[in-house]
Amino acid sequence: MASVLATNLLAFIPPILGVLWALKEVTYVSRIKLCGPPSGIQASLMGDGKKVDVQKILERMRDISSHIAEGANAFLVAEYKYMLVYVVIFSIIIGPCIGLGTMIAFIVGSLTSIACGYIGMRTAVYCNVRTTHESWKNISAGYDVAIRGGS
Repeated sequence: MASVLATNLLAFIPPILGVLWALKEVTYVSRIKLCGPPSGIQASLMGDGKKVDVQKILERMRDISSHIAEGANAFLVAEYKYMLVYVVIFSIIIGPCIGLGTMIAFIVGSLTSIACGYIGMRTAVYCNVRTTHESWKNISAGYDVAIRGGS
């Protein structure tokens, strides 16, 4: 009885802790507002010493971010079409040849893989512009956002 409890704890506690940690990191990154560099900094993101229009840069950052998100979504839609065909065909093969339980495990595994890919892509796109924005302050702040975003 004790070994079953220990096994269950070892199977469920790490994923729960992982999800809680991910939520903590997402909360940190989501609090970053795209409002420009700290007051007094009017430097270009390129480090060339030129003064810049902060609002134009922020608008451009948002524009680029929306294009990246659009491309990422197009990629995911195309990928999921191929995965749907693959999962259906192999489920049809696995079911009769190996068993219903294995087929269900394959489908559940495929769906969780798809969910992880979607969440990962959305997080990467969301963090991308925030990493750039925080790098405006200093490279360390940008690095922190990139790491917390899963890079």
